[in-house]
Amino acid sequence: MTPEIRWTFEVDAAGIAQLARGGGMAAVETVQPGEYLVTLPMPLSWACGVRAAVDGGFITATPGDDAGNKPARLRVLTLTPDDDFGPGDFTLVVSHALSPGC
Repeated sequence: MTPEIRWTFEVDAAGIAQLARGGGMAAVETVQPGEYLVTLPMPLSWACGVRAAVDGGFITATPGDDAGNKPARLRVLTLTPDDDFGPGDFTLVVSHALSPGC
C-alpha cells in the first residue's frame, strides 16, 4: 500500500473553505465559491500522485508550476451536483511514496 497524506476541506454556506481534517498543516484561500488555492506543507509535482475527491460533484486539482502556482500550492475547482461551477466540500490525497521528490 502506498503511504498517503490526506486533507479534507469543508465549505460553508457562503462558499468559504476551511481545513476540517488533515495530515499536517494546510492553508486554503477561497478565490471565489468553487475555486480554491490550497497550500500544502510540502512541494508537489505530478510524480507525487495527487488525487482529489468531492461529494456529489467534480473536482480538478492542478499542482504547482503546472498551474502557474508555487510548488506547494494546488488550484482546486469544484462543480455542484447540477454541473454548475460552485462550492463543494473536497478532499486532497497525496501518495508520497511514488517519487523521491514527494
